[in-house]
Amino acid sequence: MRPRIGITSYWRAASWGPWTDFPATLVPQGYVEGVRAAGGLALLVPPDPELVNDAASVLEAVDGLILVGGEDIGASTYGAASHPRADKPNVRRDTAELALLKAAIDADVPVLGICRGFQLMNILYGGDLVQEIAEVTEPAPHRERLGAFGRHPVAVSGGRLRDLVGDGVASVHSHHHQSLGRVGEGLLVTATAPDGLVEAVEDPTRSFCVGILWHPEEAPHGDGAPLFRGLVDAARVRVTGRRSR
Repeated sequence: MRPRIGITSYWRAASWGPWTDFPATLVPQGYVEGVRAAGGLALLVPPDPELVNDAASVLEAVDGLILVGGEDIGASTYGAASHPRADKPNVRRDTAELALLKAAIDADVPVLGICRGFQLMNILYGGDLVQEIAEVTEPAPHRERLGAFGRHPVAVSGGRLRDLVGDGVASVHSHHHQSLGRVGEGLLVTATAPDGLVEAVEDPTRSFCVGILWHPEEAPHGDGAPLFRGLVDAARVRVTGRRSR
């Protein structure tokens, strides 16, 4: 049986066939392909408002969790005022995903946070965000233009991330205009960009709790594959542990 990997999803208007601006729950295919190629079974998790009180139901159905990218997280979640260039908050998604992430970490369900998911992880651990990186560094390496992924190097320095992608410099796909400010308590920084922005964190007390600012789903069969394999392998260990009880 393949480990079941829950993938959080966008909740927004989409268009297909004759339908335009139709409410939809969706996720880019690269996340699904990354899980499949790593030997897992991808299950889409909608941003259900009831997750605030019932995240445990999702965790009973999955062996691992990916929190995907997307729009900016509402600044109120970390006690700040919204920046003029920040996206309009998606309160439904913020609330549901923070509840799901907290329940997963508390239960030690393997978690991979990607871009927005990485930022949610930092917020949950008490950190905050820089809402516009143009105010602290040159933004072009991180998002050359809206709607297109760029590439830039990151220096990997430790943790599970080093086990997966190796020590030294990796080239990653990037598309973001926000970054970590104060790093959450208990999180270990395991990768940085040349300009000093934090690119990866993890909780070393959990079996697998890794957050990355880049987008491995843009190369799910290439240099992004080790991250998906790491999550699926950790989920497989969890499945084995359940069966041995």
